[in-house]
Amino acid sequence: MSFFVDALIRVNDIGAAATRIGEFRTREEAFAASRRSIDEFLLREYKPGMPAKTLYSRFREFGAVPVILRDNDDTADFFSFNPIKYALERAGEICDEAQPQT
Repeated sequence: MSFFVDALIRVNDIGAAATRIGEFRTREEAFAASRRSIDEFLLREYKPGMPAKTLYSRFREFGAVPVILRDNDDTADFFSFNPIKYALERAGEICDEAQPQT
C-alpha cells in the first residue's frame, strides 16, 4: 500500500487547490512529510517576538494543509495525523523556543 500526501492551499474564501507533496511507502513516512511541510511554512513565517497565536493564524490563512490518502481508499487519514492540531502545537513550540531564557 502507498500513501499520498497532498497539500490543500486556500485559493479564496470558498475554494482550495491541491498539489502533490509526494508518495510514500509507509504511513510514518507520510506523517513525516506532512510535519516537514508544516514546519517549513511556520519557520519561514516566524518573525522574532511573534506570538504563537499570530504564527498559527498565518498558517490557517496562508499555509498548505497536508492531507494523507491511501492508494486503495479515498479517505483522508485525519484520525492518525491532524495537521491543524500539529500546526497549533508547533507554532507554540517555535515561538517558545525563540524566547530568551532568563
